[in-house]
Amino acid sequence: MSDSSKAVRINYNLSIYGVAIMAIDQMIQTDLPVASLQSLRGLTLFTPPGISVETVKYPILQAGILASPDPIENLSIYDHPESWYGLERDTILAMRRHLYSVVASINSREMQPRHLIDSLQTIALSVSPLAIGVEVEGLPPRHLHSSGFQVPTGPVIRTRSLEILSKPEISHVAKKTSEKDIPAAEGIWRLFEYDYSLEQIARMLAVGLLGMQKNRRMMPMKNAFRVVIDAFINRTIMNLIDRPVVDEWRIFTDHYCGDHFVVLIRPGEPRVDYVLFQQYDGEVSKGFSLDGPKYPSTDGRTAAYANSARFSAYRYLLRESINAHVTIFHHSILRENRILGAWSARAGVSSALQKSPIVLSSPEQVTGILDTILTPGLDVWLHDTPLTERIFPQNALSVK
Repeated sequence: MSDSSKAVRINYNLSIYGVAIMAIDQMIQTDLPVASLQSLRGLTLFTPPGISVETVKYPILQAGILASPDPIENLSIYDHPESWYGLERDTILAMRRHLYSVVASINSREMQPRHLIDSLQTIALSVSPLAIGVEVEGLPPRHLHSSGFQVPTGPVIRTRSLEILSKPEISHVAKKTSEKDIPAAEGIWRLFEYDYSLEQIARMLAVGLLGMQKNRRMMPMKNAFRVVIDAFINRTIMNLIDRPVVDEWRIFTDHYCGDHFVVLIRPGEPRVDYVLFQQYDGEVSKGFSLDGPKYPSTDGRTAAYANSARFSAYRYLLRESINAHVTIFHHSILRENRILGAWSARAGVSSALQKSPIVLSSPEQVTGILDTILTPGLDVWLHDTPLTERIFPQNALSVK
């Protein structure tokens, strides 16, 4: 099996999704009895593989694994969002509820205790599920635990050890990349070139497997995602320098998990602007995050969602090998979708960009189409934002 095919082995073929979804739906009804677990101390858990790293107070981190007590046949997709397209929100949440976050304290400055870090690094390099021995007081009832704007997991429990019980299947490319004494950005791009997913690369960065050897430290997963996305975007822009500028206007639209996404692509240098309009039971709020330092993001949620959405947009520009200015309109109408975190923006943009676009030849046609597609109308999205000058620069079009 080639390195690249190993790296993405957990991308299950769409033809088996029906079986996977049926299995997941059945598991919702078959949670292990909590009472029978309270007396246990040594447990065998199963990880997709998945890593959990959160901040306590620097340099102390809570680091460990995402793991289920059940040896589930399709466990690989539980921490692999690239495989979630087409799944319902409740199915995704059912998967995540089964993954406990099993953690121990780590000193990220000293990179100690070393035995725990070694186990985490081996798990992060694996491309297939692993059996892990842990010592815990017991397993609490399953519920969803949110961590910032990340996809939720099951409850957090503490362990005294992480012992790998099954033989890990280590990717040759991942291992060789982790051994190179090169800047993190170079390692990140190399892994993307071999079709590693965003999650796989973020796991490696979070446990100190990428970057110059003397500078390597563990970091929270939320920070790792941001660093990996920024490195991907910066390299993508460099790769697009000599590529043509798109000479038409394209409008993509899609509903994803109940939210509405409209993506506008127009001639211009590679930039991605993001606007989030939240409308829940009469409560209305709007935030924006525009590419570049001139306009700071309006709030933390919008910034996190924008970063995630930009990853999908720049991946599209790289795939199409074009320069373009992208504007993303995200209309969030289901409050319950917020539990999916920033991933919902990334998934919605990616899904929209896979649809057939409306293609226009001039900006004069754009406002009418956007006003028809967007809810509320375009003027509400443009009000009190710098979007007008971003979408229609140099007063190319008068927008009411």
